[in-house]
Amino acid sequence: MYSIHATILQKLPSACPLCGLTARGGNLCSGCAQDFVWRLNGLQSCVRCLNPVPKQTTLETQATAEDTPQAAQCSRCWRDAPPYARLVAAMDYAYPTAMLIQRFKEGARLAYAGLFARVLWTRLRTQLPGDVGLLPLGALVPIPSSQQALRRRGFNPAGELALELARLSGYPLQREWLRRTRETPSQKVLDSAARRESVKGLYVCPHALPRVWVGLVDDVVTTGSTMHTAARALLNAGAAGVVALAAAHTPVRLVR
Repeated sequence: MYSIHATILQKLPSACPLCGLTARGGNLCSGCAQDFVWRLNGLQSCVRCLNPVPKQTTLETQATAEDTPQAAQCSRCWRDAPPYARLVAAMDYAYPTAMLIQRFKEGARLAYAGLFARVLWTRLRTQLPGDVGLLPLGALVPIPSSQQALRRRGFNPAGELALELARLSGYPLQREWLRRTRETPSQKVLDSAARRESVKGLYVCPHALPRVWVGLVDDVVTTGSTMHTAARALLNAGAAGVVALAAAHTPVRLVR
C-alpha cells in the first residue's frame, strides 16, 4: 500500500498531464477528469474485449449471468472466448488520452504509470466486486518486453504499470512468472491475423504456478493477441484464472 508520504504527495499541486492547468498529485485537473469519463461508462460493453454490445438482455448476457451478474459478452467472445475472464482498462487508446500513453512509452514519462494505475485500480474495484470471485488477485504479472524495446526505451511500460498497481493494491508483483521465448518484429506494422501468428508460443512460465487468480498487466491492448497468448501460458502453468489489465484499450473502430 502507499505510505503516508505518498498520500501527502497526492495532495500537492501539480500540472495536469493533459492540459497543463493546476491539478493535484500528478492527476488530471477537474475539467479534464470530467471530460475523461470513459465512453464505456455509459455503454454496455463486452467484459472480455471491451467492445460495445447492445443494451438488452441477450443470450450471451443470460449465459454469463450465473457467474458474473450484469456481465455481457459480444457475439465474437461468446463463440470463441479468450482465456482471460475479464479485460479491465484505464482508458481508451484514442485522442486525447492516447497522448498520455505515447508520452509514457516513448517519452519515458514514468510518473504517468502512477496515474494509469490509480485509474485502473478504481475501475478494477468497481468492475470486479469481491462477490464474483475474481478478487482479490493472487499476483500481478507484467507482459515482458522484447530486448529490442528494452534497449530503445530503457524500461518495460507494462512492468512500470504493474509496479505502481502493486503498490496501490498490495497484490504481489511476480515479474518472473512469465518469460518470452523469442524476439519478434514490432506488432505496429502487423494486421490482426499477422499479430496472432507472431505471438504463438511467445510466452512461457518457467515453473508451475500456485492455484491463484492472476492480474496480467500490459500497457495497450489492441487485438488482444498478446494477452491471449500470455494468459494461456499462465493457465497452462496452473493459475486458477486470469484478469487482463491494461492502461489503454484500442476501440474496435481503430483496430486495423
